Amino acid sequence: MCVIRGPHSDCQSLLPPSVRAAITPEGVLGHLMALEREGMGPQDQDESQRLEMLKVRAVTLRAQRDQLRHQADAVKILKVKISKDLPLDDADAAGGYVDLQKSLLTAWRMQLKDLQRAHHLIGGYDLVECKEGKSVCVSFHTAFEGVYLETYNMELDLTRTVQISRHNIPPSFPLESIAKQILQKDLKAFLQTLSQKLNALAGRRQQVCLLKELVGSVEVMESNQLCSILVLMCTAQGETPKAVLCTLEYGDLTQCLPTRVSIECEDKTLSESPQWKKNQSLLLESPAHTALLTMRRMESIA
Repeated sequence: MCVIRGPHSDCQSLLPPSVRAAITPEGVLGHLMALEREGMGPQDQDESQRLEMLKVRAVTLRAQRDQLRHQADAVKILKVKISKDLPLDDADAAGGYVDLQKSLLTAWRMQLKDLQRAHHLIGGYDLVECKEGKSVCVSFHTAFEGVYLETYNMELDLTRTVQISRHNIPPSFPLESIAKQILQKDLKAFLQTLSQKLNALAGRRQQVCLLKELVGSVEVMESNQLCSILVLMCTAQGETPKAVLCTLEYGDLTQCLPTRVSIECEDKTLSESPQWKKNQSLLLESPAHTALLTMRRMESIA
């Protein structure tokens, strides 16, 4: 018998070339790997590939996590320095903190613009310099229940003391008295007061329009230009229809809701009944058209 000890054994020359290649160190390893691949089914190969992909994904996610942690730490440091008005050193600049500062300032500026946009949507005001800074034009935007209404404009002269140059605010609006009280003391408070009262005025006017449009059975008996008082005539349902007079008084001109509601009827028992006490609360807590529509659904009025 011939014993094969290694690649240089004389007996190897008697073997076929394919067998000689298989018993070399490289050939044995390759042969075993080939046998392993042949023995693995398609499912095993898929699982092996999936495992490799998950390993690569895990390494990538760890790297991203470390990068985000580093950026978060940098932002925290930068916020502290900005809030304390501390100078940025060379290491900060080298670490990219200057770029982060610019990014933060841009984000804050965008946030302020979003707030200004939201203020515009709910009924606010915009300021624009004109005449090379000698005056300021203010636009007051009004809205009610998500609907844009009137826009009022006013120009303020800044050459000496702040003075109102021109405007298109309704004459019935108490602009002069508000200006005498606040304008020279606090411009911001003056503009905010005007914005609130103009927006509330537009809201009260809109309620009167909606009353006429949505609640045809209710008649608007009286209303002034500021809509600070509103007298409504409605018909109470029952065996015998009865006329009811609802008076809404708006003591706070910065609000769209009344501060006082009175109910009058020839039948005193009706105005003092629990149902009409509830109706009175509805008129105090809801816009007039909403309260009256609810009263009609409850069959309190025709």
